[in-house]
Amino acid sequence: MTGSISTAFFALPAALLYLFGAYRQWQTLNNKKEANKTLVLALGTCAGIIHALLLAGSVVQHGGFNFGFFNVGIFISLVISLLVIISSISKPLENLLIGVFPMAALIILVDSVTPGSDKVSQLTGGLGWHIILSILAYSILVIAAIQAILLYLQNKQLKSHKTSGLIKALPPLQTMDALLFEMIWIGMVLLTASFVIGWPYIIDIQGQHLLHKTALSIMSWLVFAVLLFGRFNFGWRGITASRLTLVGTGFLILAYFGSKFVLELVL
Repeated sequence: MTGSISTAFFALPAALLYLFGAYRQWQTLNNKKEANKTLVLALGTCAGIIHALLLAGSVVQHGGFNFGFFNVGIFISLVISLLVIISSISKPLENLLIGVFPMAALIILVDSVTPGSDKVSQLTGGLGWHIILSILAYSILVIAAIQAILLYLQNKQLKSHKTSGLIKALPPLQTMDALLFEMIWIGMVLLTASFVIGWPYIIDIQGQHLLHKTALSIMSWLVFAVLLFGRFNFGWRGITASRLTLVGTGFLILAYFGSKFVLELVL
């Protein structure tokens, strides 16, 4: 379905709705219009529904699942968008959508014009759960990384004694910090569960081209484990927490997308 007319039929409306939602929230952030959280979330929800239809047609093929490079990208971007939309209903996270929505739109548009992988997999129950848990973990930790960037900028502005701009638009520093570690805890639980479930399926780590992916995933897990240990024992927060979150997420992105990019698009 990738690159076909039917893909473009879903891709363009979804991308436009995401971009309009991000632009509307950006207007609020820059005091150009009054906040309209309901409109922004409604636009994102409509985009998410179309995004899900696009995903269903791309991933489910010939009685199996196509987890090619770009298909996984649109899967993760959908999960990230929906998680932030749902969380924004009860928590002050809507400004994250300014970054999340354009990212989802870009991935959808690139996917619609890029030839996809024809490799279709028949998944057993355990391997299917491993993939689902991994995608959920990646999605939550990417959201945590975006939160970490905002927290880093917020700390920098506070240290420079600036009280306008980003500082005024974001929730209090303590709330931002608590939200960051809440995401990291959830992401770590899901990532650990995906490791436990997926480990029995590693038969030949080199023959299955899993060496780099496994090593980088473990490095990511260790970074987040050190961060949580430091938080519990030494009260790490602020810039230190933001930097380690970005390092851990960077390893995780390289583990999955770096490996798939080389195997599917380079080799």
